[in-house]
Amino acid sequence: MWLVALKSSWRQSFQLMTRYMFNMVSGLVTMYIIFLMLFFGVKAVGGSALNLGDTLEGLFTGYVVWMIVIIGYQDLAYGVTNEAQTGTLEQLYLSPVGYRWLAFFTQLFNSLIYLTEITVMVVIMMLTTGKWLHLDLVSVFPLFAAVYAQALGLGFALAGLALVYKRIQAFFQIVTFGVIGFFFIPWDRFPWAKYLPFAMGRYLLEKVMAGGLRLWQLDGSDILVLLISTGMYLGLGILAFSAGESRAKAKGFLGQY
Repeated sequence: MWLVALKSSWRQSFQLMTRYMFNMVSGLVTMYIIFLMLFFGVKAVGGSALNLGDTLEGLFTGYVVWMIVIIGYQDLAYGVTNEAQTGTLEQLYLSPVGYRWLAFFTQLFNSLIYLTEITVMVVIMMLTTGKWLHLDLVSVFPLFAAVYAQALGLGFALAGLALVYKRIQAFFQIVTFGVIGFFFIPWDRFPWAKYLPFAMGRYLLEKVMAGGLRLWQLDGSDILVLLISTGMYLGLGILAFSAGESRAKAKGFLGQY
């Protein structure tokens, strides 16, 4: 049963990816263009003018983390909204494994695709800007995965809201730009900021990609903070989704839009 659900979810994800390839590519191209505008704009006025980090490399890694976050949470949150709009959400809940596991299997497939795409895009960005970062996949990919897992937690929480309130796309846009603030709060003035979502992931990625460190050369306490925060935010997101799911079932919202 579980294997059938996994295979079905992956097959559906692959078919959607190939049939709507233009939509996915256009989204990545848009994010690439935004990065170029931001990068060369900050370079023209000075690396610290917009308080986006001490160096252009810091801006680079911050934007990479932002891409991972956007892709990670939007895919899940918008997925619930789309299923509700098309009238298939209630059918998915009739699956023996439940919608939550179907969503998890789908995101597992998508994470492999998206993280590979982001890695390729980083290479293209380096070729375009001339800023060569250390792209050690053994060190970078686990950090990408940790940030993506935190983004999934955010996605689950927003998906829970979508089950109850249906149309919350405007709130998605607020979240998209609101998470940027987590990256650049100065830790020397606000030590608690390192525990915010995505903050430690961005910091460690900058150490690896801009500083040239390997994963095993990073501070063990920082890695521990990353692991704890990843598990915590993913867990909180799933709990928030469960709460929204329970309320939607109690109110009979699953079959309505």
